[in-house]
Amino acid sequence: MDSKKLDKNYQQIFNPLYYIEKLVSRNKKIDIKDNILLVGSPRSGTTWLMEIFECIPEYSYVFEPLQSNWFPESIKAGFKGRIYLPPDLDWSEGKEFLKKIFNGQIVSRFPPYLYDVKMTMNQYLNNKLIVKSVRLSRLLPWFEKRFQLRGIVFIIRHPCAVIASQIKTGFTGYQENFKPYPNRHPTRKDIVDEASKIDILDSNLIEKLKKIDTLEEILAAAWCLDNIVPLYQKNPAWVTVFYEKLVNDGESELKSIFSRIEEEKSLEFAINILKKPSMLTKGDADKIVKSSELQLSKWKKALSDKQIERILKIVSDFGLDFYNSKIEPDYDNIDIN
Repeated sequence: MDSKKLDKNYQQIFNPLYYIEKLVSRNKKIDIKDNILLVGSPRSGTTWLMEIFECIPEYSYVFEPLQSNWFPESIKAGFKGRIYLPPDLDWSEGKEFLKKIFNGQIVSRFPPYLYDVKMTMNQYLNNKLIVKSVRLSRLLPWFEKRFQLRGIVFIIRHPCAVIASQIKTGFTGYQENFKPYPNRHPTRKDIVDEASKIDILDSNLIEKLKKIDTLEEILAAAWCLDNIVPLYQKNPAWVTVFYEKLVNDGESELKSIFSRIEEEKSLEFAINILKKPSMLTKGDADKIVKSSELQLSKWKKALSDKQIERILKIVSDFGLDFYNSKIEPDYDNIDIN
């Protein structure tokens, strides 16, 4: 089925739920300060985190508010591609759109809770939001300056694992800017254009990016751009979570995260969800999730030695080489403020 027919079918199937939720949302009173934001690169574990956080009472979720098919208002507001803005730069259209998202005034045209009664009831009855996005990490310093939330959680995962999953699934977080907004891989031009607008990057790095060629190099550069902005920020308001720690020592990690958002009473429920694969995980996830080493090392079989070498070279060029050929990062070599 081509993408235009698919888009039309989506609208026919899901629009009734969209209008119901839109009507319900008008009567909700949502305080932005109660909300939680989860961000990270595509395939880094954001959906998994979202499903863990949904155990917190009174919360429902907003799934990918910058996904053009589900939230076409994002395109009208100017969210095209992956946007970075200096923290002091004003952008009224973007701020107003995000304000409406976090107030519950804009709802998804593709409700992801379609066949789940509990999730449906949460969407209709709960007045607090977990907003999950793979397209907001580069805006975190700008966002933090304008919105006060209950909590922001930024998750980072080994670039080779992320890229192997992106190549397998096709989910890269990039879309065309025209209907029906089909998914696509980023190009070298995308990367160079985006990197040129990030003021913390030097010109020598930009010149290196102009020479990248393979898909894995381009995806590696996108991963670096997604992660270097949150990691570069001094004294951030968000919690940084390493996917590998969440897999290996999840109970301890969740205890720390839930303490930061003052939600210790929900910790036991979160731990029970921890060992379940997310709704976007494919294939043999149920088997893999039972073995942390197997889960963390999948990329070593999915990628060739040459692909791994190219990815890690880009990561090193960005100075993020605490991730290397090992399945876990070099935690002692990470400088996070």
